[in-house]
Amino acid sequence: MSASFAGNMREPVLVRVAVAKDVPSVKVFIAGTYKIINAITKEPLSEGGYLRGCPLTVTDTGFRLGEAELKANVIEIESVGGARIYINDRIFRGEIRALKSGKGLVAVNTVELEEYLYGVVRNEVSTWWPIEAIKAQVIASRTYVLYQIREAKGRDYDVTADVGSQVYGGIFSEKWRTNRAVDLTKGKVLVYNGAIFPAYFHATCGGATFDSANLWNIGLPPLKGVKCDWCKKSPHYSWERWVPLKEAKTKLDKAGYMVGDIEGFEVAKKDPSGRIMEIEVKGSQDTVDIAGKDFRLVIGADVLRSTNFKTTIIGDYVVFEGLGWGHGVGMCQWGAYYMSRAGKKAEAILSFYYPGAAIRDYKDVK
Repeated sequence: MSASFAGNMREPVLVRVAVAKDVPSVKVFIAGTYKIINAITKEPLSEGGYLRGCPLTVTDTGFRLGEAELKANVIEIESVGGARIYINDRIFRGEIRALKSGKGLVAVNTVELEEYLYGVVRNEVSTWWPIEAIKAQVIASRTYVLYQIREAKGRDYDVTADVGSQVYGGIFSEKWRTNRAVDLTKGKVLVYNGAIFPAYFHATCGGATFDSANLWNIGLPPLKGVKCDWCKKSPHYSWERWVPLKEAKTKLDKAGYMVGDIEGFEVAKKDPSGRIMEIEVKGSQDTVDIAGKDFRLVIGADVLRSTNFKTTIIGDYVVFEGLGWGHGVGMCQWGAYYMSRAGKKAEAILSFYYPGAAIRDYKDVK
């Protein structure tokens, strides 16, 4: 279980990261001595020295690791004497827990909070960015994961290792400058009215950040959205994508929107930042209204980089022209970059993107 981050200041905060989820197997390599126990009963199941890329798979009675049968629904793989554990060719600090799921297995890395951040920050911002922008990212990331720990009570893990939470790559993702930013901000988090909140962030807002209430029904003042002129030089500020109408129709059909041949699009509702709240899709068989966030997922978040876009049908294509990259809530990362280039400190960056929030040590947060 994750340790609480209030109360005993000597108790470490642990993050449970699902580094593989609902997969048939993972490859395990351990460069040294290890032991495997039943995570529920603490019964020893196996031990040894060096595993060289053995597959861990699900069986009717538990798991199989190489030739070893492990009769337990949840197992813990622990290194002895600092041996490094690799899962699917990535090295992880801490311990690995594997549990059976309805679709295979879930591999969970339990790691100390600051070490978890070592494996995150490099994947969210570049190591060459000004240190104040990196520090702002660290504080936002630390706040975000602590909020998710609180929300994850009763679940088998706190966060995933992909864009569904924060991208976490273990030791291979650690770099000196990003690790230094973690160390320089150790324990610092954002709070509103004394409480941790989900400090979301995204690549580029395209001129204004988005009210979180429009996406996740979280109506906090620090997440209401602000006008942002800082990211205008971002490489992701504007974008254009040409999608064949047949491809768009196929994606709509697959999602259950059976409109027939696409004849046009019309924006039904926008928010003050310019993002589409609802779009009308006109077809030869039907006309449907789709929430902007859902339409983006139907067409593909890699195609529609944000919900701030306009459409034009040219021949057999629909042309999407848009602004920004990401959901738009919270800190605009490229805006933070240009703020730091202008001499702004991490505190000023965070104050701008999360108005009303304060920076505190997480051990002082109840």
